Amino acid sequence: MVTKIFSLDKVSNSNLFFLLEKKTDLNNLSFLKLTKAIKDDIFEKIEKKKNWFFEYFLWKNDFKKLFIYVFSDQKWKNLDYLLWKEIWKLPNNFTILTNNSQNVETLLNHSILGRYKFEEYKKTKSQDKIFFLVDKQTEKIFDDRLWTIENIIFARNLWNTPSNELYPETFAELIKKTKFKNTKITVFDYEKIKKLWLWLLEAVWKWSSKKPYMVIFERIIDKKFPTIWLVWKGVTFDTGWIQVKPGDFMYEMKWDMCWAGSVFSIMKELDQKDLKVNIVACVVLAENHISWDSYKPSDILKSYSWQTVDVIHTDAEWRLVLADWISYISKNYKLDKIISIATLTWACMIALGFRYAWIMWNDEKLIQKFLDYSEKNIEKYNKLPFDDYFIDQTKSEIADLQNLSTWVKAWSTMWAAFLVNFCLNSEKYTHLDIAWTALNSYEPYAYVNKWMTGFWVDSVSFILKNL
Repeated sequence: MVTKIFSLDKVSNSNLFFLLEKKTDLNNLSFLKLTKAIKDDIFEKIEKKKNWFFEYFLWKNDFKKLFIYVFSDQKWKNLDYLLWKEIWKLPNNFTILTNNSQNVETLLNHSILGRYKFEEYKKTKSQDKIFFLVDKQTEKIFDDRLWTIENIIFARNLWNTPSNELYPETFAELIKKTKFKNTKITVFDYEKIKKLWLWLLEAVWKWSSKKPYMVIFERIIDKKFPTIWLVWKGVTFDTGWIQVKPGDFMYEMKWDMCWAGSVFSIMKELDQKDLKVNIVACVVLAENHISWDSYKPSDILKSYSWQTVDVIHTDAEWRLVLADWISYISKNYKLDKIISIATLTWACMIALGFRYAWIMWNDEKLIQKFLDYSEKNIEKYNKLPFDDYFIDQTKSEIADLQNLSTWVKAWSTMWAAFLVNFCLNSEKYTHLDIAWTALNSYEPYAYVNKWMTGFWVDSVSFILKNL
């Protein structure tokens, strides 16, 4: 993590990184007393109107090397997409100077998120030692952004934790031990789940040695404010049950809890923020294991809402988990909006790749906020068409609903449509399908790392803070 400093007096045996956009920015490095040859070389690079990353030996006690990124050609590419290739070239020990306050967040993002490594289970760890020089103008910007980054890192670390250590009970215990100042935490164990008649959730975890838990976060500002509910799944390992997942993909199934990790991190982020809405969130924690008494294709399950569900596919478990919980909150809370987040199908990756999440349903104002955010930020969203036709296709011939419709190929839309059946009071509803933006198995970009990214924490918390 980065250490905030107010002067360079106590920094020694480090390296210096500086972002430079114009000649006058070089005045910020006057304390180095650079030679004329170095200055001329830098000016020459600026004049060429190119984006450069280069270094100079300083041979000083405080700083060994000076690393400079010249950002001159600003027409064709965003700075975020240029820096990510260069930030890894820096050594483990460096000090950051900013040329202006506008770049504080950018440099923080890249120095921490862009250089993220998960080494919890390694004997030898390569930790960064980074200092960031701030002043009165930049300190608040630094502090606010650092708090958000710490919560993104928290989500990434949760996502990377193996399921033999992070399972429903240990996940719930971790939430209980986390210090919240303004958020009420309520934990439902298996006995409480049974008493609430949450039958779909019970069917999903059945006969796993790890019993299910549910956790509710309540950040109530003022009962006069609108209330938004966030509901996310936390399947700490997803085998697919009888219709088991292909072996090559089973390794990745520990990340099926990442949506719950995100809502946990978002509630940490919002705990001390000034909000104009009430936020109530839920994480549903379970394992989807193969067992001798697993539910089967063609089984018909009863839900909390008393609607029956024909099981077409046992690997469509998460929509069963979320369905019961959406009905429960819809019945027991007065809500203005419901936001659910999960991975629906591989269809999202096929259509949008690894950089865009899908957003859909009927809360047009909220959807537009996500789309507006997407235009200027790294976390990207695209809107899917959605109407009553898709909801009609979730009906079953022998039960009220079916958890898969094999011939309707708009799979991401179809599974959001399935969940709509469980909103009991016609609340405004938005579903985010983040799929492969969460598990970026292709390549890093901007300050988004490969593999577990922490996607949502930044965008969702920003939008909720600015409603």
